[in-house]
Amino acid sequence: MKVGIIGFGSIGKRHYENLLLHTKNIVVLSKRKDVNLPHQVENWQDFKKTGPYGGIIIANETSKHVATIKKCVALKPRALFVEKPLSHNLKDLNALVELLRKNRTSVFVGYCFHFFRPFFKIKKIIKSGKLGKIYYMRVSVGQDLKEWRPGRDYGKIYSAKKEFGGGVMLDLVHDINYPAWLLDDVLAPKRALVRKMSDLKINTEDIAENIFIAQRTGVMVSVHQDYLRIPGRRFLEIVGSKGSLMWDSSDAEDRNKMYQREINFFVGLVKSGKYFSNMEEAIRDVKNVEYLKKHGR
Repeated sequence: MKVGIIGFGSIGKRHYENLLLHTKNIVVLSKRKDVNLPHQVENWQDFKKTGPYGGIIIANETSKHVATIKKCVALKPRALFVEKPLSHNLKDLNALVELLRKNRTSVFVGYCFHFFRPFFKIKKIIKSGKLGKIYYMRVSVGQDLKEWRPGRDYGKIYSAKKEFGGGVMLDLVHDINYPAWLLDDVLAPKRALVRKMSDLKINTEDIAENIFIAQRTGVMVSVHQDYLRIPGRRFLEIVGSKGSLMWDSSDAEDRNKMYQREINFFVGLVKSGKYFSNMEEAIRDVKNVEYLKKHGR
């Protein structure tokens, strides 16, 4: 099984290391000079020549995802793994869905918290009815952008640049996505306050307060996102008619186990050839972010 990885930032590196548990036949497309990899190419033509690939992981800048997916489909892999978010805007996404479906190319947009053991337990508790009727859910995530990715100048990474898909709403889209997954529901965006409040050297928003309503259950979901919190932290509170539940990131399993389960899922798609797509979910998240940015300033 040969797997390609496009982009070798922190998440590309993590996926590479976890893939080594399954195969050593990994080709990395990256122009980085500060890594020593057995199979690295620096341009698309060499990456193409080194195929065919059973699966390809797309971990480059968000703004390049759509164009990269189109190029990868032509290489006819069984499955694509696309890092979240799917794209920095909605342009060409519906056409992309049709292209992937026509070619029977499975695509998994990497929502890693779907593989997070504490969230498995929370989802089970919600489904059991122990909390009764769920009234509201509060979700909060804060990351210190200056220290989030050690060894890299925060002002030069995609998080800092609007044109690359940066800003807390897309960069931290996990926290817009996973509440819907926990509730087995679809979130409809209602209100938001979106701001650049700090002196960070970025041209994106660094804080957002978002309100959603779950369409099936009517649960009110508030989501806070920021690049400002020192130290970084995630927090979740669920309030129901029979009780409440609280979780925060100080009480969590080894995060890499979550990423290993995610890679296991992707490798399973490659090996089985079974068609899978969570594109509809990923497009909905981008659509929600665009709506709230437009109506939240």
